[in-house]
Amino acid sequence: MPILTKPAMAARLILQDDHYRRVADLCFRHLQGTFEHFTARQQHEWIRGVSNSDPEYGRKRYLDALTDREHHQSEEYSHAIASVLFAHIWLLSAANYYRLSCKHKTPYDAPWLSTKPIKGTSSPALIAKELRLHALVIQQAEILHDMRNTIAHLVEDDRKTALMKDLDFPTAFRLVEAVWTIYIALLRYYGVHADTGSWAIQTKRYGLPRKTP
Repeated sequence: MPILTKPAMAARLILQDDHYRRVADLCFRHLQGTFEHFTARQQHEWIRGVSNSDPEYGRKRYLDALTDREHHQSEEYSHAIASVLFAHIWLLSAANYYRLSCKHKTPYDAPWLSTKPIKGTSSPALIAKELRLHALVIQQAEILHDMRNTIAHLVEDDRKTALMKDLDFPTAFRLVEAVWTIYIALLRYYGVHADTGSWAIQTKRYGLPRKTP
C-alpha cells in the first residue's frame, strides 16, 4: 500500500522568493517611469492657466505643449497603474512566502522558521495591522487595496474602490512608500533586518526622490 506524503515545498518556495523580488523590482521600475513623466509633465502645466480668450490659446506653442502634456500624463498614469498593482502583488507574495516557509519548515537555515507566521496575508492592511504599524500606514494600505480593486474592476461608486483620477506620481509614490514600510516591518518580524536607511538606498537606486514632491 503506497504511503501518502505531502509534496516537497522547497523548490516552490524558492520560486516564490524569486517571484516577489522580481515583482518588487517591476514596481520600482514603473514608479521610476511614473516620476520621469510626472517631471516632464510639469514643464507644460503653464497651459492650464491659459484661457480661451488669451492670445496664446490655440497657437502652435500652446498646441505643442498640450500634445506633450497629454502624452506625459498618459504615460504617468499607465506607469502608476502598473506600479500600484505590482506593489500590491509584491507585498502579498512576500508575506505568503514567509508564512509558507514557517508552515512547511523548509530545510534552509533561516531565522523565521521558528517564528509564528502572520496569518492575515490577504490584503496589505491586514498585514500592517498584524504588524501593529502606525494608523497612517494602515490607511495607505487600505487605499492601495481599494486602488487595486478599482484598477481590476473599474468600479468607482463602491466603498471598497477609489477614484482613478487621483492616480498620479505623488499618489503612487505614497502607496509604494507605505508598502516598503510594511515590507521592512515584515522582514523584521521574521528576524531579517534590512540596512539602515533602506528607503533612501532604494529610492536612490531607481532615481526617485526620498519624499513625495
